[in-house]
Amino acid sequence: MPPGPPQPTGAQRLAPAEGPAGWRDHFDELWKVRDQPGAEKEMEQVLLQHLAVESRSFEANWRLASLYNWMADGKEDDDAKAALGKKAWEAGDKAIAANAGDVRGHYNAAVGIGQYAEGVGMITALSEGLEGKFRDRILTALRLDKDYLDAAPQVVWGRYFFKLPWPKRNVDEATKVLTEAVRTHPTNLRAKLYLADCYADADRTDEIKKGTVLAQQILDAPAGGDLPEARRLKKKAHNWIEAHGPPNTAY
Repeated sequence: MPPGPPQPTGAQRLAPAEGPAGWRDHFDELWKVRDQPGAEKEMEQVLLQHLAVESRSFEANWRLASLYNWMADGKEDDDAKAALGKKAWEAGDKAIAANAGDVRGHYNAAVGIGQYAEGVGMITALSEGLEGKFRDRILTALRLDKDYLDAAPQVVWGRYFFKLPWPKRNVDEATKVLTEAVRTHPTNLRAKLYLADCYADADRTDEIKKGTVLAQQILDAPAGGDLPEARRLKKKAHNWIEAHGPPNTAY
């Protein structure tokens, strides 16, 4: 894993870049190395400093929602995941209020609801009436730009059907949505991982082979694009293969 940029300290560390859009430039550069030590905290502080002056900023709120979603996705602790998901949801809704015609607010609010639901448990989330709120936001994101972030709204939509509890759960629909996402966006590693989960759910040898092939494709994918996301997905793919067995190279 390549090291991140030099880490300044104190006031120098928190100072935004110069220029009228300096805080955005500063955040966006840090986003490229957000899995490096201290980057998440620095990005949060850059955004909170700006929001203290301009609380309704669309650009700051959708970025804050995206940051909290990234952080929630990396948490194993359910309480921490739920807390970050709730903050992402709230920031995403503020972005929607500022610019309802932009996919980024709707998408990140939907993902935040999903992270919150995973943290508190799907049954609890359904009892709180969150399914409708999630669907409103993700369906709007799909309508505005289903191909945003290499088909990210489609991937979230497919995962939704997989994560629902019985009797709402629909793995066939999840498989259908994610298969199409992988077909049209073959570089989306998360789509491949989630589709592999669908195959593994069938608990049949032939289906698990399909899943392990997808997981191996993630491991073999060349470096490029969003490197922190790729590093995270490669680790998840490695764990997937550890849990389900190595791919059959003859498949």
